[in-house]
Amino acid sequence: MEVHNTLRKIRDLLKNDQVDKAIDLMETMLPPDQAEILRELPVKKQHALLARLEAEEVAEILEELEDLSAAEIAAALDIPRLASIIDQMDPDEAADLLGDLEPEVSEQTLEQMETSAEVRPLMVYGDQTAGGVMTSGFITFMETETTSEVLARLRQAKSEDLKVPYIFVVNGTGALVGIGNLLEIIRTDPKHTIGSCMRTQVLSVKAQDDREKASRMMARYALSALPVVDDNNHLLGIITFDDAMDVMEEEITEDIFDKVALGTLGDREMARSYTMARGPVWKSWRVRMPFLIITLFGGMLAGVVIDVFEDALKTITVLAFFIPVVMGMGGNVGTQSSTIFTRAFVLGHINPRRFYYHVLREIGIGLGMGIILGFVAGLIVTFWQPDITHIGLVVGLALAFTVTLAATLGYLLPFSLVLMGLDQTAGAVPLMTMIKDVTGLLIYFLLAYTFLGLTA
Repeated sequence: MEVHNTLRKIRDLLKNDQVDKAIDLMETMLPPDQAEILRELPVKKQHALLARLEAEEVAEILEELEDLSAAEIAAALDIPRLASIIDQMDPDEAADLLGDLEPEVSEQTLEQMETSAEVRPLMVYGDQTAGGVMTSGFITFMETETTSEVLARLRQAKSEDLKVPYIFVVNGTGALVGIGNLLEIIRTDPKHTIGSCMRTQVLSVKAQDDREKASRMMARYALSALPVVDDNNHLLGIITFDDAMDVMEEEITEDIFDKVALGTLGDREMARSYTMARGPVWKSWRVRMPFLIITLFGGMLAGVVIDVFEDALKTITVLAFFIPVVMGMGGNVGTQSSTIFTRAFVLGHINPRRFYYHVLREIGIGLGMGIILGFVAGLIVTFWQPDITHIGLVVGLALAFTVTLAATLGYLLPFSLVLMGLDQTAGAVPLMTMIKDVTGLLIYFLLAYTFLGLTA
């Protein structure tokens, strides 16, 4: 609630061109909250704020944003400004952001960065590897250094190199030979070497190992950091606990999609969602308009159906009263089923290999709801229009059939669009509405001809 209230205040300040006051308010917040505020602002307002913030503050915000959001903001900055901001980021975060930018922009930025020597080596590893999530923000010590020398160097070290409570110890060839605990080093005689108090049983991973393996290892052994080494055991970097938790979160999401045999769906849906919610307006039109145009023609076709049965409406005008009921309830049920399908599918509760089971189950649910709704509607219509024999039966049966059909389409259409690689969130409901409207009207009027004694 506090973030929401602050967002409202910042919007009001920016609307009145009080950028300085908006900046002052932003600076009272922590980076995760600042990132949330920034996400909710229009692009122009984002740039107005970022242009006035210090490079270090912008760096902290970019580190909190999703990859796509951070890359979009970074791409809009001029190269010198971007370089100064990325210089303030952790090396691993900087490498990730640069990797999401156009190669030309990334290279120009690196050329102007002071920390490019730390960041470049991290960009050669794949995103799914341990090397892809490691950072170069650490300090190594020779095993022959005394604990007093170690403490002296630590006092002079940059704060970003002291984020983990471990001391990494190497030998003369640069190979990792042990890890020291800072508390133990403080307690050890200043004249003793760090080699005398280090732990030689060191857990590590290779740079090419899967990042999930590294994260699970850290969780299993409750490690604050995990060394990443090459084939000769030379220390290349470390994976920090917060990066490992980010990996675990991403891997859990990927596992959900793997269970439904759609391992690449997560990234695709993330990109689609970002485009629809925050991308250029024309891209949203490009995705949504084709489905809506199809629906428009479907609406015209529904009009043709009504025109065909015009004589029935003239004979028993009361039939027109209940068209919105039949159509509206079908639309509500179809939208409901489509939403339930989408959530269950994303969370892995629907197995495509047993999709027939899920469809049959939804048909059964739709049929049950249709019978109940049709029975209730039929009773109401019978008492409302007692002079027209069987009108309640017509409305009740039409509602039962339409609700069952809508529930079925609510599962079949989004799944079909997913299999075709189309955006089911934009297309399922419009297509379902079109099919349901046309078939629902046909069912309604055919039942009227059957039970009300109408003749063609």
